[in-house]
Amino acid sequence: MALRKLAARCVVAAALTVLGTVAAQARSGDGSAKAFLNAIYEAYVGNSATTAKGVVLNSADTVRLYFSPGLASLIIEDNPGLRQSGEVVVTGSDPFVGRGSWEISNLAIEVKESGPLKATGTVSFDNFSLPEKVEVELLKIGNDWRIAEIKWGSLTLRSLYRKKWRAAAIERIGSISR
Repeated sequence: MALRKLAARCVVAAALTVLGTVAAQARSGDGSAKAFLNAIYEAYVGNSATTAKGVVLNSADTVRLYFSPGLASLIIEDNPGLRQSGEVVVTGSDPFVGRGSWEISNLAIEVKESGPLKATGTVSFDNFSLPEKVEVELLKIGNDWRIAEIKWGSLTLRSLYRKKWRAAAIERIGSISR
């Protein structure tokens, strides 16, 4: 039993170390939108089953490190477990790459600023040798960049949360009228 507790603590410590490193990189660098996106997406280069674990969004505070207040609120409200330690955001796939698993290579990031507080990043990569592209809308909040939206083709992160919210609301209304 003591060995299991020790192993669990080691796993948590390793996860927090990776998370702390990525968050520190996202906040450091040159403070540009591109540096923010580079710090995030570098954690995805490689295979998700081995070395490329991506960004772990397992607390409300962590979600707020990466997402704008509006999008962070949607994510946190949809995942009450984020208020408790250890629950992971559930969207069916990783929000940064739009997939549940990945093997990313040839990462390229372009950023176009559309004013001092807004930018759009285009993240291109090969995933299992197939080309993919993710568009990331960014807002500058204080001195830090945050993600306001992520688009994978015609799907968006906000739309996924809104659809889940609408479906839950319709289900609640249906149960009230019965």
